[in-house]
Amino acid sequence: MNATNPSTRHRAVLLLAAVLTLMLSACRTDDDIVMPTTTDTGLSLSSSYAGLYVLCEGNMGANKATLDYLDFSTGQYQKNIFPSRNPAQVKELGDVGNDVKIYGSRLWLVINCSNKVEVCDARTARSLGHVDIPNCRYLAFHEGFAYVSSYVGGGLSEWDRLGSVYKVDTASLRVVGRIDVGYQPDEMAVFGKKLYVANSGGYHGATGNGYDTTVSVIDLQTFREERKMEVAPNLFRLRADRYGQLWVTSRGIEGDGSQPARLFVLDDDKVAEQINLPVSDMAFRGDSLCFLATVGHSYETGVIDIRTHAIVSRQLLKPSADYSIETPYGLAVHPETGHIYVMDATNYVSSGLLLCFDRDGHFLWQTPTGDIPGHAVFLPKNVGSIGGKETSKSDSSAYSKYIQAVDEYVPAPGQFVNELPAATAADTPASMARKCSERLAGGRGGMVTLGSWGGYITFHFDHSVKNMSGERDFAVWGNAYNGNSEPGIVMVSQDTNGNGQPDDVWYELSGSADIDSVGKVIYDYELTYQRSPMQNVPWHDNRGRQGFVERNGYHTQEYYPLWLGDELTFRGTLLPANAHDEGKDGQSYWLLSTLRYGYADNYPNTNREGCSFDIAWAVDQHRRPVGLTHIDFIRVYSAQLQQCGWIGDTSTEITGAEDLHADD
Repeated sequence: MNATNPSTRHRAVLLLAAVLTLMLSACRTDDDIVMPTTTDTGLSLSSSYAGLYVLCEGNMGANKATLDYLDFSTGQYQKNIFPSRNPAQVKELGDVGNDVKIYGSRLWLVINCSNKVEVCDARTARSLGHVDIPNCRYLAFHEGFAYVSSYVGGGLSEWDRLGSVYKVDTASLRVVGRIDVGYQPDEMAVFGKKLYVANSGGYHGATGNGYDTTVSVIDLQTFREERKMEVAPNLFRLRADRYGQLWVTSRGIEGDGSQPARLFVLDDDKVAEQINLPVSDMAFRGDSLCFLATVGHSYETGVIDIRTHAIVSRQLLKPSADYSIETPYGLAVHPETGHIYVMDATNYVSSGLLLCFDRDGHFLWQTPTGDIPGHAVFLPKNVGSIGGKETSKSDSSAYSKYIQAVDEYVPAPGQFVNELPAATAADTPASMARKCSERLAGGRGGMVTLGSWGGYITFHFDHSVKNMSGERDFAVWGNAYNGNSEPGIVMVSQDTNGNGQPDDVWYELSGSADIDSVGKVIYDYELTYQRSPMQNVPWHDNRGRQGFVERNGYHTQEYYPLWLGDELTFRGTLLPANAHDEGKDGQSYWLLSTLRYGYADNYPNTNREGCSFDIAWAVDQHRRPVGLTHIDFIRVYSAQLQQCGWIGDTSTEITGAEDLHADD
């Protein structure tokens, strides 16, 4: 037996004591944990969103980036939640929070000067890991990958280094690719299979070497830069709207009156419009772009029609003595309620403010935030159930082939509206979507009417629906029978931004009328209905025509949706009339002809192929195929505008939908 050397044992004891001391100093006690500060805004919201995360930048070098959370159910605002949710992280969140997004079930936080992207559970904000990326800036997502823009260089001393976009596998959090783009790239957007990157050249220009003026176009299938589009100097924000247009802001060149800050609209890969506004942030709300335009501490808020590019309001926020905004820094708009949130950086060195306004711009409340609040993302209640493939199931049989839930129900006026399903004036868009889910989800087979032309319903499954080559991918069930077809157009969308909401680009499935009725189909059609209680419902369209959805004696309830506003405008494709009165001797016998393929409520449900759809039929606004690999949302809208005597208006009805390959 070997005896232990006393001196060796003594050194071991000292080493153990040092290790324990280090461990104790590195771990926090309950007293060390920074607990969030909670304030009550006094206003709760009911919607399919649980809350709002607000990422506060903090001053550069101060290591004071913080994450705040607004709980919609309680109206409580929690300031700096990250330390208490992650007590084991000694350095807390890091230095300069630059972007925040949700993809699938995860919350992604770009911490610029800490050179990392922190990835958390979206429901709890507990850290799941991080990705090291130098001088990281902004995020975009597509089909299971995160794309992170990066200045790469550390500052003015490295102004001549091209920036990059890093490709990150969202499941493993590993960088799997990187490509160079322009100088100092900022915001990005995905449209179709392209990634668009706004190159600023911020460092490059600040040292007198010229700002970048381009948007890089990246092919996501090859992950290569295809080309650069010339736009303007010092680009910053870049967002894609529901029609595939890109909205890009330029900070301009300070002191150069010929190169002021402006807003640009890119369509079909070229500049389609220039709007002379110094837009610093923006958010979509339906067919509107809400903008925040700033010059120094002065600011303007307003609304732009994304269809016409016209400025329709320059006073989104109503003036009031109840609030003041010192340094407007960020803007967010609730996707369902339309509430407007403005982030105020105040003096940049102390607490900021979050201000809330109703959808009409009336001030509601304000609350203190962390330092320099500038970025926000809404947390869906069903986060992770669709989109975001980082937690995809390996066993496809675990998925349901039926509708999981209805996201939107916006019928046009019609004889079955407010009956299928039943509605009252106390209902809301959210409550009506729930009623539709109760009828359609899980293969229940209940019926929902879409009313006259334009009325629509949006729904999703509990998984993405794959585009299987050469096969029909999903079916939509209706109540058609021979001689009674009421065709509805089907649209599809991918959850490109990963927020679990149907707010990305929509594509129409091209049906047989595009071939069989050339010259008779009306594209870019727009029609407006006006409330006229218990009367025929008047309408007018963008072709100079007007008419009515006429009442009849079989349905005596209100025909206009009780829970919607006094005016409803729909846009889309109008199919030619398919109704013919085949009656004789003064007797009416209406025949509603079946179209060859491509429409809901067109064939009886017993004709499985006639009720089925191929994702490969998807086309963009120019009727060009888009080649989608999968879809996350389906929308159906009534596609005809006709009155058929005693039968009444033609309205598409839906009784369910099915993923035809969920069991494959």
